[in-house]
Amino acid sequence: MWHGNVTLPDAFIISLTGMLVVMLELMVIALFIVIISRLIRVFHKPKPEKAQPARKKPQKPVVVIGENEQDNTSSDGEITLEDISEEETAVIMSAVSAESGIELDKIKFKSIKKI
Repeated sequence: MWHGNVTLPDAFIISLTGMLVVMLELMVIALFIVIISRLIRVFHKPKPEKAQPARKKPQKPVVVIGENEQDNTSSDGEITLEDISEEETAVIMSAVSAESGIELDKIKFKSIKKI
């Protein structure tokens, strides 16, 4: 232990020594973890997997357009189109409706423009 007053250079040396000890301990722990993980990989024998039946991929639902009629197909608003065709507008509107899960007649589009 220090006797008397601790000067600024002494305080610097004490704190530097403490940080060095902590860093060395962290390096030893990291090295220990690496060694243990490699030993586990060497001695670990994976269990043979049982033969599983081939899984069928789920089929995507087939969407038929034109056969199902909606109750409310009227449109009350107007939409401003800037440099975009009506076909592209229809695709964008249906994609927004499908992604949001909201019916198309409940979404109000004000304008669509090509960027």
